Amino acid sequence: MSTPAYRLRLMRDRRNDNQQRLEILERRLAHQAEAATRSDQSLPETFGRYASDWTKRHEAEFQRRLSELRLGARNEIGSIKQKLERQSNAIADFHLRQARTNQR
Repeated sequence: MSTPAYRLRLMRDRRNDNQQRLEILERRLAHQAEAATRSDQSLPETFGRYASDWTKRHEAEFQRRLSELRLGARNEIGSIKQKLERQSNAIADFHLRQARTNQR
């Protein structure tokens, strides 16, 4: 039989795993958008988004590409965000149940 502390740790670990999945997905999309912007022949050559030669045109193109990539991954992003919300609510409910049990 598992203890409440063990179950809570498992719930938090699963939530943290999903949070990490979302962060990795966001970083991957940003990396792809930056790489596509850097390789665009219509823009001046640049060393990257945080370099001093990154212009407003580069940033606008980056944001456009990032939006397109996020649109393409919207189902995955949405499902992970919904799962995170459900997991956070479950953890909060768990804490409330434990508090009620401990008051008795």
